[in-house]
Amino acid sequence: MNGQRGKITFMNLIVFFILVFGGFMAFKFIANGIEIKQIKKEVFDTLGNTRGGERGNAEIIEIIEGVLKKKEIEILEVNANVDRSKSLTQYSFRYKIETNYLLFKRSEIIEVVDEIENYGG
Repeated sequence: MNGQRGKITFMNLIVFFILVFGGFMAFKFIANGIEIKQIKKEVFDTLGNTRGGERGNAEIIEIIEGVLKKKEIEILEVNANVDRSKSLTQYSFRYKIETNYLLFKRSEIIEVVDEIENYGG
């Protein structure tokens, strides 16, 4: 037993690589979830900073597309509806995000539907 002390066997090497790869995949999975939440928050915050009753549907769509293009993700659909009678902006967008796990890539389509109150009008 003392002859093996400090030496790495082939099976130990394989187990080590499996653990490292599993840790990497877990890190990428968690980072992807955080990025999805961050994109939603960034769109909401940007609309919150620029909201107002004078904004139209096209301007809201441009703002959302600007945030998504800055993140360099594939935009699938963007919709916005400014309801001046309720002082409310309803918006939705869909995008495709791809995560690289070294051995394979995973694509996911994310859909966000939300609303924000307007000021003025």
